[in-house]
Amino acid sequence: MITIKNLFCILCALPLFLTGNPLLTNVINEFQTDTILGQKIELGLINYGWEIPLYGTIVTTPGGVAHIDTAISIPPYGFAVIDTSVLSGQFYLPLNNGYIQVYQQDYFIDEVRYSDTLHSPILSPPMSTSASRIIFIRSNNEPRIDWYIDTTPTIGGPNDDYPGCVIDGYVYLNNTPIAGAMVTANLYEGFQNPGSFYTSCTTYTNTSGFYSFDSLLPARYWMTASFGNHTPNGELTPILSALWPRRINFHFIGSEEKHLTNQNFSEAFSVSPNPSRGMMIIKCIIHDRDMAQNPSLVIYDAMGKIVRCFNHLSTIHHNGGLSSYQVIWDGTDNSGCILPAGIYFINLEIGDYRRIEKALLLK
Repeated sequence: MITIKNLFCILCALPLFLTGNPLLTNVINEFQTDTILGQKIELGLINYGWEIPLYGTIVTTPGGVAHIDTAISIPPYGFAVIDTSVLSGQFYLPLNNGYIQVYQQDYFIDEVRYSDTLHSPILSPPMSTSASRIIFIRSNNEPRIDWYIDTTPTIGGPNDDYPGCVIDGYVYLNNTPIAGAMVTANLYEGFQNPGSFYTSCTTYTNTSGFYSFDSLLPARYWMTASFGNHTPNGELTPILSALWPRRINFHFIGSEEKHLTNQNFSEAFSVSPNPSRGMMIIKCIIHDRDMAQNPSLVIYDAMGKIVRCFNHLSTIHHNGGLSSYQVIWDGTDNSGCILPAGIYFINLEIGDYRRIEKALLLK
């Protein structure tokens, strides 16, 4: 007997000139294993405007092999529900671990596996729920698929209630959780329609040093933590999943921020306009006695890489031992190349003093 697994192997082994149009995949859209409400599979394809007849479709589960014996179809841009009422043969989905394989000659082939083990891409749906799929289209037209548990199953209709993904964690200074650290999450890859999910967001740690982001896309995000006089700490996440929150902790080492003379921070260091479309004026007030410590003005990108250094600060005003300095940044790097839009960190260092300002460069 030829099983769906054997068909996968046979199709992969066929020479290219023997294959016709490629079979469609990603056709299993939702399923439930509930033995009371009924075990069901939903088949559907996004952006597919043709009817697909399902008569004769082979459906393989841990219960055995069955085939659709009823003249049903997947309508254009629609969905079809498969259960024992349209099947002949053996069909059963175990509650904790199982698989579904479907094959319709000349049309599609697909397989999903689910389990209740840690970090399973598809979790076994609890009773009265379903395992549902969502698809986002990336900028390069490739699909990004994520599975989630739907507490209000929509078998036969479009999937909804996708919760998005979660990133959380702690920020530490010398292994001690710190409050008030700024944490940002910025989408690292492009999507055509992110919908209501966040592509960029900022939060601050609470009194326990904890932060959390939700409603994120199933994608990679560049995470950055900033605190006091410390260089920003960045990390790229793996592709997120709604089923498994991702924990990202940040560790800083060093002393607390030291103040420069008695100047108020907002007066001592400023960046404007911010955001900017390519021209920012960076101003700072420095006591004359501190100039001997060789002030350093450096700009980092969101990944923590130095993109621009200013070795000379131009004096624009002097009064009573205090000098005002100004630098004009035109959005270029040290080579004169125009930098991409995004978040940058402007870092002023004078001896033990360090001040960081977050800047947003627009295009």
